Amino acid sequence: MMVLFKTCSARAFLVSAFVGCTAFGAPDLQAQRLEGTGTVASGLLLRQMDGVKRVLMIAAHPDDEDTGLLTALARGRGAETAYLALTRGDGGQNLIGPELWEGLGIVRTGELLAARELDGGRQFFTTAFDYGYSKSAQEALSLWPREELLAEVVWVVRSFRPHVIVSVFSGTPADGHGQHQAAGIMAREAFSAAGDPSRFSEQL
Repeated sequence: MMVLFKTCSARAFLVSAFVGCTAFGAPDLQAQRLEGTGTVASGLLLRQMDGVKRVLMIAAHPDDEDTGLLTALARGRGAETAYLALTRGDGGQNLIGPELWEGLGIVRTGELLAARELDGGRQFFTTAFDYGYSKSAQEALSLWPREELLAEVVWVVRSFRPHVIVSVFSGTPADGHGQHQAAGIMAREAFSAAGDPSRFSEQL
């Protein structure tokens, strides 16, 4: 993972696999790259911050999140954490029960809520439907209304007000599944759009 952050009175960070520097949108913020990667870099960032620290992790499905990192940040570093799953995992496989599609989404939603009870984080979702395997981000974002989905991700960022955003996926073909690629793209775009009052101004 690569760690990126902004310097201002309340710092904002983006932690992402292979993601380059992007702007958070406020005029007094400057994008800077922190040396280091993954959990170690995240811990160093949080140690440098005073007061309440909020960390938002973004990915596509239930089971994409790094529960160990969320637990370490919440229980070990005293951060307020949250996980945003773009979908509820409706299109996944179920090897232990009969539930499929919407029924499976309900089961997996329950699993995520239970996981957050254990790691101490909050859970967010968008309305994106997991339609099954996708070969590319282009395919995923043609089946999900891109601007509507981005607006939902931006709303979560603006509501939770994280100091650190962790993108599980890079938004590149290296992520494999097209929905994973799309999640990385949405994280990057929301990082930029959330601080721009001209984007989705009806939320403000």
